[in-house]
Amino acid sequence: MAGNIEAVTVDDWHFYLNEEGKIMQLAPNRRAAQLVLEETGVLADVYCGDVVVLGETVDGDEADVPQHLIDTAQQLFGLHQTA
Repeated sequence: MAGNIEAVTVDDWHFYLNEEGKIMQLAPNRRAAQLVLEETGVLADVYCGDVVVLGETVDGDEADVPQHLIDTAQQLFGLHQTA
């Protein structure tokens, strides 16, 4: 990934993506959009390119992805958590 990164924060998790993904005509990331919509009920942007998802502490530090988000992703996309 080249260029600056953008952070999108949703309650107790966030993800990073290429800030210029739309300009660079990267493919829309439908999974990221679906997670945001499922978790918030609102989709205010189109996210393009790869994303990196992390959890967030109450102090705003990075943390493990919260279990509820993993559960949602498994339900939406049929993903399986590995040990």
